Amino acid sequence: MGIIDPHQICQIALVVKDIEAAAKNYAEIFGVEVPEIWLLAPEEESHTKYRGLPTGTRAKLCVFELGSIILELTEPDEHPSSWKEFLEEKGEGVHHIGFMVKDREEALSALEKRGIPVRHTGEYPGGSYTFVDSEAQLGVLLNLKYEPKN
Repeated sequence: MGIIDPHQICQIALVVKDIEAAAKNYAEIFGVEVPEIWLLAPEEESHTKYRGLPTGTRAKLCVFELGSIILELTEPDEHPSSWKEFLEEKGEGVHHIGFMVKDREEALSALEKRGIPVRHTGEYPGGSYTFVDSEAQLGVLLNLKYEPKN
């Protein structure tokens, strides 16, 4: 098996300039209600790091449930983050593809050996996310989502 199980895709994430407008547009196209838009938890709770350093980013997010995957919209704030960097360099678009992993450290170690280092990490209730710098090899960032079973 590969480093990441391709059957564990769980997310496609877009960076947007105006999350309210983008969420409204997607909701109209999908024929659903606009999902709740929320702020990331503060760094003290989320332990967010960007390029190895703590960051105070409180990006706005919302998700659309699309069967086995979610479509995540993210509007970055003014603090350093992978999302802000993407928006400034490329404009709106696909930021990452997310996969659930069973062993985050093993996957990160294998990716690091392939020249794909960690870019941005954070925690949320019940799990964590890790964006890796896979753009040169894959054209998009990967997000390794890890939710340990209690």
